[in-house]
Amino acid sequence: MIIFQGYATKLIGDPVLQGQNVRAGILMKAMGNTHRLRILCLLLEGEKSVRHLEEEVGLSQSALSQHLARLRRGRLVKTRRVAQNIFYSLLGHETEAVLAVLTELYGPLN
Repeated sequence: MIIFQGYATKLIGDPVLQGQNVRAGILMKAMGNTHRLRILCLLLEGEKSVRHLEEEVGLSQSALSQHLARLRRGRLVKTRRVAQNIFYSLLGHETEAVLAVLTELYGPLN
């Protein structure tokens, strides 16, 4: 059993492939929630402040914070702090690639 960013999984077979499967599962699970999908789509446009995300997504600060924490734990987003403001941006290319495929299949997601 391995623990990857708070997610436990039993390894069967090739550990490299299993690690990739875990990573893909984390990404799919994050995108399975419409609010987190919306957050990721907004971050495709570039770095956003928490305040901007709160206004755009339409969630309470508490609810948004929980979704952002889930995305941070899954290593889908990164943060940058400037004084008291926190800015979020996408981490890695996987999220961008999957969002591009979803956009191609379903049209604009925003």
